[in-house]
Amino acid sequence: MKFLLSFFLLLPFIGYAQIEYHDSNSNPADNGSLNNATPAVTPPADMEDGDLILLIGQRRVSNITFTISATGGQDWNALPALTGTANVSARIFWCRFNGTWTANPSISMSGTGGNTITMHVFRPPSRGYAWKLDVDQVQTGSAAAATITRTGVTTDNANTVTLASWFTADDNSWGNLNDISGTGWAVTGNAQYRNRQGTDQSATFAHLIRTTSGATGNVSKQQTANGNDATRTAIVSFYCYRTNMPLFMF
Repeated sequence: MKFLLSFFLLLPFIGYAQIEYHDSNSNPADNGSLNNATPAVTPPADMEDGDLILLIGQRRVSNITFTISATGGQDWNALPALTGTANVSARIFWCRFNGTWTANPSISMSGTGGNTITMHVFRPPSRGYAWKLDVDQVQTGSAAAATITRTGVTTDNANTVTLASWFTADDNSWGNLNDISGTGWAVTGNAQYRNRQGTDQSATFAHLIRTTSGATGNVSKQQTANGNDATRTAIVSFYCYRTNMPLFMF
C-alpha cells in the first residue's frame, strides 16, 4: 500500500528530466523595423504555468534604463540595465509565468529611436517548480571585432539555464556559434534579432541548460554581416526548484 501511494505521488514528476527551451518571439521580427517608445510582444503559444520568461528590451541610444509598461498580469523582476557601449541600451526582465496573460507585455524605453522587445521562454521539469537567480548578471563591453566571446560563469545549483546575450548598434547578422568548452551552448530563438529602423541595431542570444552545478564554459558568436561593431554582452543564470513535493519525500 505504501509503495502504491508513493508511486502515484511520484507520477507528476516521472518523465521530466530537465529544463527545456520552449520558444521565442520578438517585435519587430528579425530584419523588421520598429520605432515605438513602448513596444509590446506577443507571447509564444502553448506556454504553461511555471515557465521562465525572459523579456529583453533594446534601444539604439546610450545609457537608458527601461521599465515594464504593461505587465500582462505577471510579477516582473528587473536585472541591472546594460549600458556603457555607445548607442546600446538593453535590459532583461524575468518572471515565473502564472498561467494567464491579461495583455501582451510591453517595455517603456523612454523614447523612440529603433526599439526592440524580445521574449524567450524556458520550461521547468514540471509545473510545481519556481525560479531564482543562480548567478547574478555580469555584463562586459567588447571592442569592435568579428567574433565576440562571452566569458562563462560557474553555477551554484543543479537544474540551471544560463542566457548569454550580445547587443550592437548595427543590424548585424550573427552566426558561427562556438561552444568553446563543449558544454552544450545552443542558439536561443532566431540567429539574430535585427531592427532596421533609423540607424539600426541587433541582438543575438545563446543558452546552456545544466542538470548539475558547474562551469558553463565560454561561448562566442560571429558578426557575419555589417560588422565589425562594438558589442555589449551579458550572462545570467537561473535555477528551478520544486515547491510542491510531499514532506515525507524530502
